[in-house]
Amino acid sequence: MAAGAFALPQLAAAEYPEKPVTLVVWSGAGGALDTYGRKLAELLEKEAGWTVKVDNRPGGSGAVGLSQIVTQPADGSNILVLTGTLTFGIAQGLIPFKVEDLRLLRAMQSEPSSLAVLNDSPFKTVDDFVTHMKENPNGLKVGGHSSGGFHQYMLYQLMKQAGFESGWIPHDASGKVTLAMLGNHIDAAMMTPSTGLAQVKNGEIRLLGVTTAERSPFLPDAPTFKEQGYDLEGSIWRGIAVKAGTPDDVVAAIQSAIDKVTASEEWKTFQQEQFQDSPDWAEAEFTERVQKDLAEQAEFLKAAGFVQ
Repeated sequence: MAAGAFALPQLAAAEYPEKPVTLVVWSGAGGALDTYGRKLAELLEKEAGWTVKVDNRPGGSGAVGLSQIVTQPADGSNILVLTGTLTFGIAQGLIPFKVEDLRLLRAMQSEPSSLAVLNDSPFKTVDDFVTHMKENPNGLKVGGHSSGGFHQYMLYQLMKQAGFESGWIPHDASGKVTLAMLGNHIDAAMMTPSTGLAQVKNGEIRLLGVTTAERSPFLPDAPTFKEQGYDLEGSIWRGIAVKAGTPDDVVAAIQSAIDKVTASEEWKTFQQEQFQDSPDWAEAEFTERVQKDLAEQAEFLKAAGFVQ
């Protein structure tokens, strides 16, 4: 009898993904992060052949969505769709997790913040807004996405530089910021331009100042804060992450699928239409930048009295 005649055949390793993948969007439906997550899901199906569903998990400045990831197996079947408010939330203790609880796989979008009002607002410039707030401390209802995040941080910087006081009305989805402004529930917002993309494009929302170093090619008519004498500059990223401990071969498969998405003409068109820059930071660069952001923001928040 030939040796090995009764040996069992070798089973081929299963290829990722073996089952449908869930994109856990840590904000509510209708905002800029949700729009990105849903386009990503659509293109992962079209370009990589995956079956994908989107699960919105708003709340806790991102903590609810992150919790959904870290309490599931580290097998890549749940992918977190998140933003740069991650580090603000961790630094303030609003997110009870660490950067090390995640593998930060890819940053795919970035865009600035802006000070926005409706077109019928009496404010035409940042100076108009600042002058009113100096004369009427807390005299306007100002809001934006999340509590203690990137946009509130930008407003705080403007307050300190210009010497006025303002409250902050947080919203758990950026789409709700636009609705609040259109409904006159808030008078002004610090927000990404894509938060009210249709209204920015049709002129219903006016951007008084944008936090880019120079005027954005997407927004050539919107002045920067810098050209108006205020040293405000910065952008917020959007990207994906998985639970720490996810195997390297699974991560490689996800990265390969993302490469197919970002190489597609549909993705490039989407980025242009949404006024998005494309940082395309892979894991090492992404992680390094996030750790740097966390250190700088923790120092700022402590100096500003946001945390002890």
